[in-house]
Amino acid sequence: MHEVPDLDSKAGKGIRRLDRYDQLADHIFGRGRGKKILLPFQLGVLVGIGITYVVVGGDSLYAFSHQVTTNVGVPKYVFYILFGGLQLLLSLLPSFNELSMVSLVGALMSMSYCTIAVAMSGTIRHTPGSVNYDPAQTDKAPLDRCMGIFNALTSILFAYGGHNVALEIQATLPIDQQHPSSVPAMMKGVNVTFIATGLAYFAVSIVGFWAFGTAVADNVLLSFARGPHSWVVAMADMMVVVHVASAFQVYMQPVYQLVENAIKARAGVERVNPIVATSLRLFLVVLVTVVGIIIPFFSNLMGLIGAICITPTTFLLPPLLWLLYKRPAKWGYEWSVNWFLVIITGILGVLGTIGSIYGIISAWHTYKVLAA
Repeated sequence: MHEVPDLDSKAGKGIRRLDRYDQLADHIFGRGRGKKILLPFQLGVLVGIGITYVVVGGDSLYAFSHQVTTNVGVPKYVFYILFGGLQLLLSLLPSFNELSMVSLVGALMSMSYCTIAVAMSGTIRHTPGSVNYDPAQTDKAPLDRCMGIFNALTSILFAYGGHNVALEIQATLPIDQQHPSSVPAMMKGVNVTFIATGLAYFAVSIVGFWAFGTAVADNVLLSFARGPHSWVVAMADMMVVVHVASAFQVYMQPVYQLVENAIKARAGVERVNPIVATSLRLFLVVLVTVVGIIIPFFSNLMGLIGAICITPTTFLLPPLLWLLYKRPAKWGYEWSVNWFLVIITGILGVLGTIGSIYGIISAWHTYKVLAA
């Protein structure tokens, strides 16, 4: 992530600002070629995260209802449809012009439900030996365990994928006589963000594992049984819903725009008919929701998207672009480190793809679509 902001201006001298990831790819690979290389991965990231958010939102709505009352009697897929219905309404908005406000809401919700998850996990009291902390004692075949590790590696990469929009964010920072470079300010934001998210992730992971051991759910909030403090967990579940509901549209807006631009280029018009544009948005939301209902396997989805989409654009391409852009001395420190990152992340992407596909196929054998 430290390399992406440094690529904002040519050779770091402010000769030319490259405010978008596709502009950077075009500048290095050649006009038009960079976009063709980058677009499939970026589109996969955007749509894949949208699908994952449908699963997270639906699961959290389902968990919220069961924390509030025991007499729900509604299958889980209905909550996926409810979340999709909410996104249908939000998709009718022309754009999220105030993305800073959406980001602020998402950040507040994230920190709030992470805090609740840590606090509630810390209150769990269990007798010695009642919680299993040894993964080797779980009833899993060696192959399943190995594939789970591969999937986990790219799930971690999924959690730290912010590089796809880093240049777009940096483009909002000024470059003038007072601020000759946007890199220092951007790096301050990057460092603060990654430290905060890292602390939150590690706190939830460590305390959640202490509370539930190997039985902890992919989303730790789903591990809590109904009890006296169910209202606190229910509040956290709703915070998750608010977070992913707003974030869903942030990631899908570029997809809407991409489809509309393709139609304008194909039809040779300056503006897409509003009815057609609205219909396309609704169709895309319905399609993403249906895929989420069909493949509601959160951890494996994270691993698959992290492997085939986020790993290339977030961890493999940045060091490769940096090498092609900066052209450091061969076999020097910078050259060696970046090639190491390219090779390692490429291997992780392949292993993660194998592990997540294996997990989805294994889960599919016992999953029934539209089951209660």
